[in-house]
Amino acid sequence: MIHGLNSAPKVWKPLQRLLAEDEQLSFVQPLPFGYATGVGRLHPLRVIPSIDTIADSLKEFIATEAEQFDRLMLVTHSQGGLVAQRHLARMLSDGEGHTLARIRRIVMLACPNNGSELLLSLRRGMLGRRHPQERDLRPLNDQVTATLRTVLRDVVHADHVSDRTCPIEFSVYAGESDRVVPASSAQSVFPTSAALPGDHSTILKADSDRHRTFTTLRRLILATSSEVIKLQKPSPNPPGVVTNIISGGTSFGPVIQGGSVNFPSPSGPSDESASEAQ
Repeated sequence: MIHGLNSAPKVWKPLQRLLAEDEQLSFVQPLPFGYATGVGRLHPLRVIPSIDTIADSLKEFIATEAEQFDRLMLVTHSQGGLVAQRHLARMLSDGEGHTLARIRRIVMLACPNNGSELLLSLRRGMLGRRHPQERDLRPLNDQVTATLRTVLRDVVHADHVSDRTCPIEFSVYAGESDRVVPASSAQSVFPTSAALPGDHSTILKADSDRHRTFTTLRRLILATSSEVIKLQKPSPNPPGVVTNIISGGTSFGPVIQGGSVNFPSPSGPSDESASEAQ
């Protein structure tokens, strides 16, 4: 769970509580990720980290805190979606596509994929024009656009796992009443996108198990878990293999459709009386 600008991991507590109370989601272990954000304060030994630095911190968080899990879902709010995308892009750039394969889905809530114009002047005045995180929230930011292009090409539209590609499902949502990040920015060019009730902050404030943000997240978790089970379930008979029950269950293959296959006799080598199967 990755929060946004001027926020903290505690923003996820309403959803965490609902996840913990749902018996069907007992296998879920939330891992809130925190990073330094907010108004920059003058300090000779401290800086506000950039999105790149936060993405590198997320890399280590996943490697350490989520080491025991083989199935991960990243759920992000606002700027957190930019952090997740930057993490993917930097990992692929380093040739670590196979490491990303544990991530099965990314859910982005109100992510400013195309920037946010609202309160731009106020943001600059409050955070400062040189604030490293605020720069990535401006419309048409070059680095955000380049990251988005990489994610679409090498993740969303990828068809296999390699050093430089890793297919991951994206579920992207705008807030119905959000003026901070409009739907056009939140949904951007992602093929799977929709809207959820609430504005930029209340989209996260699920007050019951009927709140659509929670029911949507619940559906996505269960669907992703089901997909993984199907992928891991072994096939009783791989394609092109026939089991010969007569000879004690020995498998013969491949089988050519329309031809004939001679099975050796269990008692010895084949002869003129050997069985023939069409």
